[in-house]
Amino acid sequence: MVTGLLLALSCGAQEPDLGGFDHTDPDEVVRKRAGFWRRPDRKTAAEQLVYARSLADGGAVRKAAKQYRALVHEWHDTPEAVTAQMAYAELLEARGKYNQSFNEFQYLVEFYAGQFDYGEVLDRQFRIANEVMNQRHGGFLFLGGFKSPERALPLFKQVAENGPTWERGPEVQFFLGWIQEQDKQYDAAIRAYDMLRQRWPRSELAVTAGYGGTRCLVKLADATARDEVVCRRALVGLAGFIRDYPDDPNVAAATQERDRISSRLSGLYYERAAYYDKIARRPDSALIAYADFLRQFPYAEQAEAVSLRVRELEAMQAAPETAP
Repeated sequence: MVTGLLLALSCGAQEPDLGGFDHTDPDEVVRKRAGFWRRPDRKTAAEQLVYARSLADGGAVRKAAKQYRALVHEWHDTPEAVTAQMAYAELLEARGKYNQSFNEFQYLVEFYAGQFDYGEVLDRQFRIANEVMNQRHGGFLFLGGFKSPERALPLFKQVAENGPTWERGPEVQFFLGWIQEQDKQYDAAIRAYDMLRQRWPRSELAVTAGYGGTRCLVKLADATARDEVVCRRALVGLAGFIRDYPDDPNVAAATQERDRISSRLSGLYYERAAYYDKIARRPDSALIAYADFLRQFPYAEQAEAVSLRVRELEAMQAAPETAP
């Protein structure tokens, strides 16, 4: 769950600068309550809402945000509080306070279910997650800074949790995979891409996710070039993509990757057999390994030489031993 909200501070304590948002345990969203630092300027929720709106309409955005927030704390269970909470989140978004705004929209989900336009909140949270994903950080003078898409990962995860059947679910799931791929969390990215294909197989993004998953499998195989299990896993994924999406433009690249990894894997099988044959001098083990090579890679470039060597070893084993 996204970052939670802090209980109102007790009377007489100094209020910290929270930048318009209440922070506490990141795994808990805490109900807002009345307190000294959240005292409204009007006597009723209805009057407070009108007052906060007038401040916002007059351009006093910070003061309006403060008054909206005070309304929610003071009259939490009123219809005006729902309206104020939405307005408060919108003001934060307009000011570019994206993470704070996202969490304030999430407060609606947690405490005001069924009392607001759920689709609108999902849209806004999705838009905010996109902004965070594409935001640049560390810019200076003529330097444009850098993007940190991984900062948006928990936001997209929350949107996915909020709207498991939402019409934009495939986009959310795709960004989960893409961000994790950029962050080199390849196994997690593969799971995210696979989930998209399973839940929304007819989505246009299903094909893109299919290639994204195979791309991650290839990167894992390249990172552990001598791991036969990982190489075989990549080959299975590539073969599945080529089979399932034969008309996709990425099939040509997938075929090249399949051939490249297949060549690498066949080399590993051949090296093992040659070791038993030439170095360990264990002909029985060599014959088993050579047979496994031929079964797995009958069209490999070493296949003809291996077949010849198998016949030689079999002939050597069949020949009678010379008496001393």
